[in-house]
Amino acid sequence: MIDTDKAAAALIEARQGSRILDSFPGGSFPVDVDEAYAVLDSIAAQMTVPVVGWKAALTNDEIMAKMNATAPACGPLFEPYVSTSPMTVSLPAASNRGLECEFAFRMATTLAPRAAPYTDAEVAAAVATMHPAMEVVDVRVKDGFANGARGIIGDFCANAALALGPGIDNWQGIDLAAKEVELRIDGVHAVTGIGSAVLGNPRNSLTWVANFLSGRGIALEAGHVVTTGSTMGIHPAPAGSTAIADFGELGQVEITFA
Repeated sequence: MIDTDKAAAALIEARQGSRILDSFPGGSFPVDVDEAYAVLDSIAAQMTVPVVGWKAALTNDEIMAKMNATAPACGPLFEPYVSTSPMTVSLPAASNRGLECEFAFRMATTLAPRAAPYTDAEVAAAVATMHPAMEVVDVRVKDGFANGARGIIGDFCANAALALGPGIDNWQGIDLAAKEVELRIDGVHAVTGIGSAVLGNPRNSLTWVANFLSGRGIALEAGHVVTTGSTMGIHPAPAGSTAIADFGELGQVEITFA
């Protein structure tokens, strides 16, 4: 059993100080997902900057199996690490610098916790805009990814940064499951993703986040952003590179690594 508050404080310090830790604070990774979420809850309580949204992770069966998880994961997004595109991100030299091209949503109305699950239609009706997005995933602890879901959930759910493209109002008629996105690094094609890789449809992931939060007594607030998970797995990017996620007519998202 780890001291979740001390672990959270050490992870916050590592993130703010741009450092990679050799071991999880306290000497061992969380024993399971529940303990990892306890660390993440303590991080949210100790951070002195606002939560501005939420991220979904592990949003397909293949990555869940790889990360020894039985469900997707969800973590808070903090204000200093969310920006509109183009975005410049500075990370430690030992950073993994993983990239994920995603569909994100900004909420128009608050979805308060309740006993009954929210439906897809209810959640979609609460959305203001849909955004092409690109997340930088990273861990503050060496070997975090190798320890699966319990290794990353407690470590900011592996979020390092999120860049948002232009907001789209009339998004509900778009077939997000069929929508492809190309990732280019320094102008060279890297990989193509597709919306169906995200729980079958990014809308499904958005609804899952709303109900996950509701089940924990947390409101999905108006103005918050939800990014729904990778369309193409995690793709590495070298230091000094510039990555562009091209969503076609939906727009582009650009991140440069300092």
